[in-house]
Amino acid sequence: MRAQALYDWSLAAESDNWVLNLEYYAHNQSFISSSSNGSLHGFSVASLSSSPYFSIPNAHESSINSIKKIDDFTLASCSTDGVKIWDLRAGSTPVHTLTNTKNSNFLSLGYGHNLLAGGTELVGVDAELHIWDLRNPTEVVRSFVDSHHDDITCIEFHPTISNYLMSGSTDGYVNIYDLNEKDEDDALHQVINFASVHSCHFTGPKRISILSHMETLAFYELNDTNYEVIAEPEPNDLGDVRSKWPDCEYIVDLNTQGYVGVGANSQRKFSLFPFDIAHEKIDLSRPTWFADAHGEEIVRDLVVIPNTRNALTCGEDGHIRLWEMPYELEIASNSPQVAEEGTQDIEVDSDSDNKEKKEKKEKKDKKDKKDKKKKKSDVRFKPY
Repeated sequence: MRAQALYDWSLAAESDNWVLNLEYYAHNQSFISSSSNGSLHGFSVASLSSSPYFSIPNAHESSINSIKKIDDFTLASCSTDGVKIWDLRAGSTPVHTLTNTKNSNFLSLGYGHNLLAGGTELVGVDAELHIWDLRNPTEVVRSFVDSHHDDITCIEFHPTISNYLMSGSTDGYVNIYDLNEKDEDDALHQVINFASVHSCHFTGPKRISILSHMETLAFYELNDTNYEVIAEPEPNDLGDVRSKWPDCEYIVDLNTQGYVGVGANSQRKFSLFPFDIAHEKIDLSRPTWFADAHGEEIVRDLVVIPNTRNALTCGEDGHIRLWEMPYELEIASNSPQVAEEGTQDIEVDSDSDNKEKKEKKEKKDKKDKKDKKKKKSDVRFKPY
């Protein structure tokens, strides 16, 4: 079944510009796009005008690596000049600019429970993960500077267990942190050794998806706090999906609402497949084809607009396209039930001295094992 192209916004004239990410704002049926030339633009889906309602040509000094919706009027973005918070009603000046002492290039963002997390590229021997409370963003409330040894490519807060934060890196590791622990070693709740990480998501109360830059996909169990149990459940490893899914040369991402976007730019093809998150299976019987999509250029982002048959794509050709799909996608609920452990809010100034020594030792042992594993060669980041 084919999707019909409804509208095309072109930013290609802006110095060989790539459109990298989209964030949709349902309250006014609009979206914000980020670009490789450091610009941010906002367009209305309701009015379908070529003129942006929001535009900051020089939002960042170089390519915008990630954007993250905070609320109906707020957006976070990051690049080589740090993390910036924008009020979409207030014009071209950020309301906050956040960075670290190294003035690192920030590659990834995560938001949840009033906290914004930013991950950096590798500087020296470590990449850094910093967390700000947006109710008072003047100071960093947590920093993890020893847990990754290559670029941090993705960050995600658990939707309901507010003290769990996950990060993935090109060093091949996905880390889950307990933010109620002050010490970095103690905060490292779980380490998954996978491959150079493109994206990672909490797909259920205790499930994690990991997609690598080599297009391998697997699902892991989120550990509980019983650190005396050494054996972990075997992952559901789908392997390299390029050999299993039709017309698949790369994956844009696995969306936890229940779909996956795959592309074959050498064939000028892009497709959407429903994905059953609960059973961790793709439905190859109901593809939606986006005819010619973005030509021979890679599709960078896909957004299915909830409660409609519409979708947005953007790509390295500098275009953003609105599509009408043949049917309305059944959006899965992404509301994991709260697990019994770790459900308390983060206490930024809490004292962890009263934690059980045995629990600390088990966490420290896991960190030591991780450090030994990191002696192998790292796989450097690549776009896809």
